[in-house]
Amino acid sequence: MIGVDVNSLPYESKIKYPMIKYVRLCRNLTQEQFGTVCKIDQGVLAKLERGDLDLSIHYESKILEGCHALYISDLELQSVKRLVELKEQRGIK
Repeated sequence: MIGVDVNSLPYESKIKYPMIKYVRLCRNLTQEQFGTVCKIDQGVLAKLERGDLDLSIHYESKILEGCHALYISDLELQSVKRLVELKEQRGIK
């Protein structure tokens, strides 16, 4: 990009890596099944779930497309986000 700091762009992430597992489990899917829907390799998905790989805009968009294909609503995503936040506050892994 021409002189643009990507980190300074106004972008709010809808998904954080701890949410991926719970989003997947909303539809009772294995990593392989969810990865197929999201067009992400199972190994990459496992790394994203563990936080071993940065959740880039590229991977986030693929996961959101998968959520759309599985009819996972914004309300479900917000509920999962809240669940993860509460677990973090209580120190539960």
